[in-house]
Amino acid sequence: MKPNEVVLYAVPWCERCHRVRELLEAAGVSYRVVNPEDDSDAARRLQQATGGALEVPAVRVGDRMVVDPDTAALGEALGVDLTGLPRVYDVAVLGAGPAGLTAAIYTAREGMRTLVLDKGMPGGQAALTDRIENYPGFPDPVNGAELMERIYRQALKFGAEVRTFEGAEGLEPEGRMFRIRTAQGEVRACAVVVATGSVYRRMGVPGEEELVGRGVSFCATCDAPFFRGKHVVVVGGGNSALQETVHLAGFADRITLVQNLDRLTASQVLQDRVRALPGVEIRLGHRVRRVLGTEAVEGVEVEDAATGRTERIACDGVFVFIGLEPNAGFLRGTLELDDAGFVKADPATLATSVPGVFAAGDVRAGSRKQITAAVGEGTVAAFMVGEWLERRGRGG
Repeated sequence: MKPNEVVLYAVPWCERCHRVRELLEAAGVSYRVVNPEDDSDAARRLQQATGGALEVPAVRVGDRMVVDPDTAALGEALGVDLTGLPRVYDVAVLGAGPAGLTAAIYTAREGMRTLVLDKGMPGGQAALTDRIENYPGFPDPVNGAELMERIYRQALKFGAEVRTFEGAEGLEPEGRMFRIRTAQGEVRACAVVVATGSVYRRMGVPGEEELVGRGVSFCATCDAPFFRGKHVVVVGGGNSALQETVHLAGFADRITLVQNLDRLTASQVLQDRVRALPGVEIRLGHRVRRVLGTEAVEGVEVEDAATGRTERIACDGVFVFIGLEPNAGFLRGTLELDDAGFVKADPATLATSVPGVFAAGDVRAGSRKQITAAVGEGTVAAFMVGEWLERRGRGG
């Protein structure tokens, strides 16, 4: 053994072992973990040092062994003041959508000290979806908020700590750990899962931002009831746009769907469903150039891509579904992002450009933007975190 080398004798199921690891990590002490249940030589050395007992946790500092130390005894053996140190988590999960909460379920279930940070309420974009028809195990449509509430409760059941309205604002490697900055302070973790998801992309035209909440919306589930019996414009031609059009059709009398391409890009099932709806007009090859109105939406100005001719369409609301922007701006300069701002990660391991940080769900470049895919990536990320911590000698 090297002089002054620190060795922690611990087993994964031992809560006191977790606390000693937490103190060592918070103090920035370099150490290695030995599990005496898996290492007969380590078990023999531990018994010799303790007079025959196979007791954990035990910390060996050079030739000195301290068994089941409290904070003061451990600090005295290390020659470090351990009082007042911040708590260190095994893993910090950034984001409480399907990917983040699933990762938290698996890490917490495996005994890892898991912290989930989210800038809003748990559930992410999935919680805003009115009908989810393709989630396995639910032959009848399930409300997104209900499904996410179940997943959230499951994460809490296994011991994950979830902090709402405390989103990450910065991430920095710090020795053997990561420092995560939030508006409420800082937390430290040995591994990180980035699952911050994405937000709805804006059109970037005059009148849009000024009238958000006054007729411009990005969530039909939230706002459709306000447009009962009225005329609304839906912007977009992908799956999200058509799914929301179906939902809006239960409230609005008329819907004009505006797509800048010369075709719809949604699945054929959704296209057939929308085309069969009464009161829905589809304008292909048209682009919204302006949202009209002062106190509330009064209409939109659209341009025909083929002729350049502009036209004003009177309407009461505008629902924009033209894609997503990743919630990854705070990671710029720390992790490698693609040109659109999504986090680059290995598609198999979800490992990012920084060892110990993994990306899952809609924030990852190349993700499928589906709830089931996000759940699967959250599961993979949790296993990758476990393997990462194991390689670093931290055990379960």
